[in-house]
Amino acid sequence: MKIEAMLWILVLISVALAIVSPKHRARSLLACGIIIVAIVAVVIVTKRGEVPVPTSPAIAAQATAQQPKHVDFERFHIDNLDQKDPEAKHRIANSEIRFEQIRAEAGSQPGTIGTVSARLYNDSTRFALTDYAYYLVVQDCVKSTCTVVYDQRGWAPASVPASQARDITVAIRDGDTRGVPVFKVIGTANITLSPTDTRSYQTTRAAGS
Repeated sequence: MKIEAMLWILVLISVALAIVSPKHRARSLLACGIIIVAIVAVVIVTKRGEVPVPTSPAIAAQATAQQPKHVDFERFHIDNLDQKDPEAKHRIANSEIRFEQIRAEAGSQPGTIGTVSARLYNDSTRFALTDYAYYLVVQDCVKSTCTVVYDQRGWAPASVPASQARDITVAIRDGDTRGVPVFKVIGTANITLSPTDTRSYQTTRAAGS
């Protein structure tokens, strides 16, 4: 602090005068004491004005939570429909649906993937598939080594009658920075798409919305 430095200089000058000039020693020592008290006051005021840096885990977690995250509105919609038709989650097992003919569609920049297309099969012989959850994994295979460079989970609506199939498209979500791709494939893309949950609502989604 500049003020503290100046006050300490005045203390040194007062001490020097007290040593050199016995005539003014009393006044110099008095001035020295007053300056020291002023320094202490400045230090106290400065400390009170400082903003403490949060270090507790709770505050750190709160700061992390403020970062932008993907909000799955489809998941919210599913939760609302589940309240009206709780049995929907039990009508079609995960093993009764599958993704085939999985292929990547190029993004706007070289080496990027914009969407992933596939054919969704409903092997249930009784119920129509109205919603499904998926897990998408993208591997970048260079020579004989494949590395996962991206993964994504989500929910999506569907309308696949029993023992039929429909084509679906999964969009790769944008990153935190607009125009900057989430990942780039250097070698060959190896994509896996797996079902993680199913729904078969007795009423249509339009009626349940």
